[in-house]
Amino acid sequence: MKKLGFIMMFIVVWVPGYFLEAQSFKVIPNKLKLAIEKSLSLKSPNLIGQYFIGAPYLANRLSASNPEKVYFSFGDFDCVTYVENVLALYHSKGNPIQFSDNLIKIRYNDSISYENRNHYLTSGLEKLVKLKLLTPINNPFNSKSVFKKIDYLSEHVNSKYIDKDKLKKIENSISNRPIYYFDSMNDSDTNNLIQNGDVIAFVSSRNDLDFKHVGFVYFKNNKKYILHASQEKKVVCISDVTIDQYLLKNKKIKGFQIYRPNR
Repeated sequence: MKKLGFIMMFIVVWVPGYFLEAQSFKVIPNKLKLAIEKSLSLKSPNLIGQYFIGAPYLANRLSASNPEKVYFSFGDFDCVTYVENVLALYHSKGNPIQFSDNLIKIRYNDSISYENRNHYLTSGLEKLVKLKLLTPINNPFNSKSVFKKIDYLSEHVNSKYIDKDKLKKIENSISNRPIYYFDSMNDSDTNNLIQNGDVIAFVSSRNDLDFKHVGFVYFKNNKKYILHASQEKKVVCISDVTIDQYLLKNKKIKGFQIYRPNR
């Protein structure tokens, strides 16, 4: 992979980390390194996720077109970049070069370009499974399934610098396969499958989009909540409601998938 040059860092005053934009990365702050060490000793990526509680939710921070720039930040997240960063940090073992490599491998396929970024969470989750960072819990034998006609991105992207045919090819690949999902945790078998720290991905009720949201399962008082970068709260937080309550109140969600971090 092509080496990436370093650029100036900007310290974000309120956060326990640093903000970096464009194709460079150099430092993992010492406090974050300690959180990584603790998470590794306890085999719990969730501890890294908790380190970022209070960081703001900010969408649309990644490139809108080509040329694509790799965006690094410990100071702001959307729901996907939050999960990407936590898993990349956990498997970096505190090594900044390894973290940078991990994040790029998770976020992109083949090369760094707009078209090769995993825009759809289906593609991102499949890449995490391929890298052996996650193991899927949903399967044809324990889940419901749905086929979708995915075309959200190709219908909305508008740039002469983007290869829409490549995007459509990716969308067709997703559309040709079923999306397996659980629709409730009221079933005891489903409920018992889920562990603290699992990645939970919420399937969109829209036909042109695969997923609506993603985060981590967080156990509190024997109930299951979401540790996530919340678009509603505009911050990284633990949800006020349980996962089942979240499903009931959100009509834009059809169900959820579960993935286990490989520790």
